[in-house]
Amino acid sequence: MLRKFIKADKEILQYLSLITQLGLTVIVSIMIFFFLFLYLDRKFQTKGILIAIGTFLGVISGIYNGYTILKKFYEKSERN
Repeated sequence: MLRKFIKADKEILQYLSLITQLGLTVIVSIMIFFFLFLYLDRKFQTKGILIAIGTFLGVISGIYNGYTILKKFYEKSERN
């Protein structure tokens, strides 16, 4: 009975870690692109166009990175 609880706790911790990793990956991707393009926007004075492009690229990058993390996680869980 104790093994059942330990296994359940291990799965819960794995999923919590996955959710945390996904969230941080998406947020950090967006922030990196946003601040990089904010700097470029101020340097070239494009009135926010580069900020919008950078935010869009950050979102796309975050989604792609999140997808690859989920893909690796489910491939690993299928092997076990």
